[in-house]
Amino acid sequence: MTFHNAYQMTSLRRWLSDGRWLWALGGGSLLWHASHSVDHATMYDSLPTALFSVLGPSAASLFVLGLGVAVGRRWGPESLRGVGRWALVGAAGLTLVGLLTVAYFRTNGVALPEWVHFVLNATTGGAAGGALVGVYDERASRIAATLRRERQRVGLLNQRLRVLNRVLRHDLRNDMNVIQGYASLLEADDDPEVAGRAETIRRTAEELTSLGERARHLERLLDDEAAETRTDLAAVVERRLDAFEREYPHAQVRVDVPDRAPVGPVPLVGVVVDLLVENAVVHNDREEPMVSVGVRTAEDHVVLRVADDGPGIPESERAVFESGTETPLRHSEGLGLWVVEWAVTEAGGRLDLRDRAVGTVVSVALPRVEPSPAAATDAARDAAPVADRWGPSLQSLRGGPE
Repeated sequence: MTFHNAYQMTSLRRWLSDGRWLWALGGGSLLWHASHSVDHATMYDSLPTALFSVLGPSAASLFVLGLGVAVGRRWGPESLRGVGRWALVGAAGLTLVGLLTVAYFRTNGVALPEWVHFVLNATTGGAAGGALVGVYDERASRIAATLRRERQRVGLLNQRLRVLNRVLRHDLRNDMNVIQGYASLLEADDDPEVAGRAETIRRTAEELTSLGERARHLERLLDDEAAETRTDLAAVVERRLDAFEREYPHAQVRVDVPDRAPVGPVPLVGVVVDLLVENAVVHNDREEPMVSVGVRTAEDHVVLRVADDGPGIPESERAVFESGTETPLRHSEGLGLWVVEWAVTEAGGRLDLRDRAVGTVVSVALPRVEPSPAAATDAARDAAPVADRWGPSLQSLRGGPE
């Protein structure tokens, strides 16, 4: 075999392996129909004949060619081969149908003078239909591949998160205990300056230890979020606020809730109530903070509204949650508001932060799910214990959005 022949064979294999034969299929059929229309100009005398014999097959050929070029440039040779295989299947199927149709007519004594053109028209239509199916198939395959990659990425991120949480709550806690111990020893020093600096060290170490505890409880709460099912938000609010008023007697908390406010499933609904009300009091600079907690029901949702007379949410904090991302230079100062955001989003609800003339209003819209009479009775009875179950875990999340 000469070098020229070997080069031709290599080029042909590359052409076939790249799937560019689909271009040849579309271009060749387009040339055929164009030349046939020139040789048989009388087909234009009738509009139906022109549509089914010339214009339709030509458009189908142009569609196959254009689709092949677009797929090859956008998705590459592998996808082009996949679309081409579907085009071949469609072309072969309708070619067979066309031949069987011709044979049927001949068996019944009807001769088709343009039977070759008739069969090629069917072939072109089959190629166009098969190519269209191939595009949908390739698109579905690419989406499935993207989802698999995303699942793998999420799994890897979860693994990294658990490792970081372990390091944070174990190694950091142990090191901070050592620092706190030495700081306590230094606080006993006779030199007031040394004792003052030691107190600062100890206080900072306690804050870091508290942060590790918050991350630990946050991980546990998020892992257990499926335990919370449909419940009565009104019962949860009343129960949690009774305990809250005992813990913060200096705050004036006004409650306005209906008899029933069925929602769910809402993960950590008791946590959401506690964090929002806690934030309204802890970060209020008044001696007697005033907090208004209301629940309103609508046809398809229930709104929890917490209003205070404090200084409002800092603009930097608000910007983080409006964008949904944190950066090294722009981030939230705590974990509480993130817990609220994640729980509400998981439930299919909406979180809205608004400043007013005095204070802030935080609204949480949750899906309303009307339970059966028996389920409503159970929810009203069980709502408080379910919310109380998170009470000890909230001790490290106190302060909410800091």
